[in-house]
Amino acid sequence: MTRLPLILSLLVPLVAACELKGISLTGDDTGNDPPGTSGDPSGDPSGDPSGDPTGLTTTADPTTEGPDSTTGEPEPPVTAVDVLFVIDNSGSMANHQSRLVASIPAFLEGLEGLDLRIAVTTTDSANPRCPAAQTTPEGGKFVMRSCHAAVALGDFTFNMADFAEACTDHCAIEDLVVAPTATADDPEPRPRNWLERTNGQLNVDAALADALACTMPQGVSGCGFESPLESMYKALAQTGMPESPTNYGFLRPEADLRIVFITDEMDCSYVPEFKDIFTTNKTFWEDPDRPDATSAVCFNAGVTCTGGPGTYTECHATNHDITGAITGDPSEAVLQPLSKYVQFLQAIQASKTGGATVRVIGLAGVPQGFETGSVPLVYADHPNSEQQDLFGIGPGCTADDPLADSELEAYPPARLLEFAQPFDGQFFSICDDDFDAAMKVAGFKP
Repeated sequence: MTRLPLILSLLVPLVAACELKGISLTGDDTGNDPPGTSGDPSGDPSGDPSGDPTGLTTTADPTTEGPDSTTGEPEPPVTAVDVLFVIDNSGSMANHQSRLVASIPAFLEGLEGLDLRIAVTTTDSANPRCPAAQTTPEGGKFVMRSCHAAVALGDFTFNMADFAEACTDHCAIEDLVVAPTATADDPEPRPRNWLERTNGQLNVDAALADALACTMPQGVSGCGFESPLESMYKALAQTGMPESPTNYGFLRPEADLRIVFITDEMDCSYVPEFKDIFTTNKTFWEDPDRPDATSAVCFNAGVTCTGGPGTYTECHATNHDITGAITGDPSEAVLQPLSKYVQFLQAIQASKTGGATVRVIGLAGVPQGFETGSVPLVYADHPNSEQQDLFGIGPGCTADDPLADSELEAYPPARLLEFAQPFDGQFFSICDDDFDAAMKVAGFKP
């Protein structure tokens, strides 16, 4: 399709920070906003979507203790960390999940002695192109099981190929038993859907690294229209909902929150009201003569590029209405506006105490070395017309896939990059030979 011209979105004031508790979601996969999360469609607190979406290198020393605003004394060090992994479980992710598990030692190295809670969910929050009975979308619910159980269910099979080794090569625990624990919100001890270490005590009868090696691989049977932002949002919203037993009570105000995205595609978090963009409304389809929508809808409905065709001068996340026009009204956006997620995390940050912070880290389709700020993400059309029809843009990086004996392509995460900016975001290439560098950042000691 023809790229739309880049224009500035309207500036809409951010809503006041709200209490996380009391946020509700309507249904498992509606994607409706809880109160007070609509607003600035750009996702940038300045309201200007033209800022550089690739300048996400870390500038602050994460170990620096800031002053207490009331006494002027340094804040005591944060001693607790909550980590949420949002892991792509679509068909191309087996090798990426295997390398993620291999980097667990790098993740845990800096967290020694800290109280930890580590939860995992997937990027599958449902899509009209993915029959729910087949992909069984998590919709942000925490997944707490040995990946051997997922293998038994066929979750490591895609297109008749078996990728079980992404689990079985790493995980030696067939049945992961979780001991009951209490939380500040729920003092009744019960098994939780996360790994926890408090005062040196684990809630599983296994080493933490071994338990993570079994809980991180999420399989390859999930929806290929990934919704990492909506999955994150639902996962964290449900931590304040007693009716969500899988997630309730996870977040602690005194703990750093780190959100780690692992995905090789674009964010496709859509507004259910406009679900027809994947079925009958072909405005955002790369090839309207195709019988079905492809992931190109996710790029075309959420990103605008200047320059090109071929190689583009720049591309930015933008809101588009049902006709394809850029809109300054977030209620008209066919994909969930980034402001919904930015303001939601800002509310969580406002609830933090004792110097605890919220940070976003990503392993995604950016070039190797991108995290240093010296290697730019280049947006260019795919040289293969069939792949262009599938994704609407060329890859941000490529990598060999020894599990599939082929080359993998990972696509530019434009929406994720801009969403992460207010939260000290740092993104690494999912095409890296190993994920140690990214996992060390995810596991730094505050």
